[in-house]
Amino acid sequence: MDDTFNKQLELNSLIEFSQLINTKLELEFILGNILLSIMGKMMITKGILLIKTDSKNAGSADFTIKAVKGLSLDNHGSRLTMNLPTEPIFEIEQLENKSFFEENRIRFFFKIYFIDKLIGVLCLGEKLTKKELSKNEILFIETMLNLSSPTIENSIRFDEIRKLNISLSSQIQHLRTLFELSKEFNTNFQDRSNILRLLKYSLLGNFGIKDYIIFSRFRADKFYVLEAGKEFILDDDYIAELGKITEPEILKGPQDNPFRQFMADKGYRLLLPVTTGSTVDTIVCLAEKLNKSEYTITDIQFLESLINLCIISLDNTVLFNEYMDKQKIESELKIARDIQLALLPGKLPEIKGYSVSGCNIPALQVGGDYFDVIKLCDTKYCFVIADVSGKGTPASLLMANIQSAVHSFLKFYDDDFSIEESTQKINELIYQNTNSEKFITFFWGILDVGKNTFEYVNAGHNYPYLLSDGNITGLDKGGLMLGVLDEGPRYVSGTVGFKKGDVLILYTDGASEARNGKKDEYSEDRIKDIVKNNSGLKAEDIQKKLLDDIAKFTEGETQYDDITLIVLKRE
Repeated sequence: MDDTFNKQLELNSLIEFSQLINTKLELEFILGNILLSIMGKMMITKGILLIKTDSKNAGSADFTIKAVKGLSLDNHGSRLTMNLPTEPIFEIEQLENKSFFEENRIRFFFKIYFIDKLIGVLCLGEKLTKKELSKNEILFIETMLNLSSPTIENSIRFDEIRKLNISLSSQIQHLRTLFELSKEFNTNFQDRSNILRLLKYSLLGNFGIKDYIIFSRFRADKFYVLEAGKEFILDDDYIAELGKITEPEILKGPQDNPFRQFMADKGYRLLLPVTTGSTVDTIVCLAEKLNKSEYTITDIQFLESLINLCIISLDNTVLFNEYMDKQKIESELKIARDIQLALLPGKLPEIKGYSVSGCNIPALQVGGDYFDVIKLCDTKYCFVIADVSGKGTPASLLMANIQSAVHSFLKFYDDDFSIEESTQKINELIYQNTNSEKFITFFWGILDVGKNTFEYVNAGHNYPYLLSDGNITGLDKGGLMLGVLDEGPRYVSGTVGFKKGDVLILYTDGASEARNGKKDEYSEDRIKDIVKNNSGLKAEDIQKKLLDDIAKFTEGETQYDDITLIVLKRE
């Protein structure tokens, strides 16, 4: 009988609670009553209600502290990130980041769901009796939270709509004020002459003002005449005086300042500065009205709005044209980048007994670095890396020349092919087709997988490094960089052998000279260390290790130069 009576009491209390929280849509009121009801029933003195605000990933979410009872929290309303267990009910021991809850002696946690969506978490301290929550108590809490969840969800949505309505009302009020004045300017923002014509008609129609001058220093060191109703010339001394005008000034009667007297003598009665941020970049000088009446404060306020809209539209005209020019340039650069990517190998050939990897990371959209791995026959492959002086479009054009020259000479590859003579001819070709300020560091070599040898010529390029038996050797045989002299000293070649496990790395100075925030360079020594410490990996993984280390070294800094790498390893 007592059990039935207790259940009836609990049911009555749940019904009364449901009726209470449904009387209002205020979230703080609802959450406060949830805490009071549950804490009072369970004899718990500490409670927090968290409302979910954002999902981080599968197991993590952001919550806002929305209601607190029995605690003095300075961070009420602040956010917490929690990695929640999968269970709907859990204790503090199951939390990863639990320091906040330990400090506030919170032990029990109940997830709050609206249908299948997690909307919050109820956090409770221990009972005064120090006993565990019984099954009936847990069931009571879950029932109360299930009853509350639709009201909580409706309250959250209502609060969002209320804030949105307030924002919309404010925006509508602003739009009503500005719409009639701005719509004509906005529809003509691409046409400077139309904007000025509309300003002239607005001044004449609303105030009977026939003459005006607009002084501007938009992207200039000093003021200049942007627009004038009639021809107007102002001495430099008077132009300097424009910089001292920070507030609207009415020119009435004799002036104690020569510049202001000069303007008054010319028939101008109002000097109106237009402020961008905290700087006056535009000053409009208005002539007297046709009816000879004085300018009032209301007139000045309206004119400030009108002229501000006009100046914004004029600035937008410049910015729009610049934007279109920039878009055109970016489109052309994208096409140039696509073309350049087509010149680089899309996929490196597979080499039996070797792993090979390569990459090109330009500092700008297009760059002057070039690399290639070209299959010559079943047993021979050509490796090429080059760095054109400078960056950007000019360097990319010269990069295309070197790519074309390399491929042209390799088309005639046979057993009599001389890498030394071919390098000399490529140098002559580059010299004849570029000015003296441009040059190319160039390295290429031919891998013979039948003999496991590598014949190369280094034309002034950073020494590629060969790691063999724990020792690193720089491949330095060659001659001058390309394009410096027409007929300099003859190029010589070098040959190295490849043992199992040997690693060869080719790179441009964008890798070795990458800089950190202290302007320290990454250096060749770091490159050699990465190769030594990761020589047991495949070529692709060695390359990734190197790129990751460069990225870590230069974190927060803009890439200084193009970075190009080739890694070759005999497996």
